[in-house]
Amino acid sequence: MLSNFTPQDISCASHLTKLTWGDEMALTNDGLKNVLYEAMVRYYYRSEAFSLKMTDEDGMQGFLLAAPLSERDNSQSWLKQSLQHFACEEQDLVYDYLRYLSYNGQKVRALANPEDLLLCLFLSMKSGVGSKLLHNVEAIAQKNSVKKLYLWADATCVAIAKRRILRIIFCRSWGRRKRGYTARS
Repeated sequence: MLSNFTPQDISCASHLTKLTWGDEMALTNDGLKNVLYEAMVRYYYRSEAFSLKMTDEDGMQGFLLAAPLSERDNSQSWLKQSLQHFACEEQDLVYDYLRYLSYNGQKVRALANPEDLLLCLFLSMKSGVGSKLLHNVEAIAQKNSVKKLYLWADATCVAIAKRRILRIIFCRSWGRRKRGYTARS
């Protein structure tokens, strides 16, 4: 079933994010990993109107967190409180990772216009779920006069895309596709 992603979905989405990217950072503290991946979901969740999830009898099978360029990160107070029980070095690891996400976001924002939509975090656990999420976000975007969608990606996404022979991170204009960013080694 397709529905809007809400704040109540953050915990489940964080779990799926950790399952998918949990080996990306060499963290031995599982509690810190939980905070990191929840922080990632909270960082990217900026707009309920444009964010979707897909569920079935087994639970959440995917989500797409999207937001207009004007929406900003609201996760800092949650993060500060969640990290207070960790050592300074562990806190620094999480803050450094989020600075990395922010850096990549600034690069994407530099290409986009105020009326464009950012596809912030996109995860699918089952075949076909991702395309349904993307098509529905595109329909919502069109109803809201959005002209372009930008995939907010980083070097790890590019590496995954290259392995899967996707070769580009895309920018889609209605009626035709064009390259918005070409993956380079």
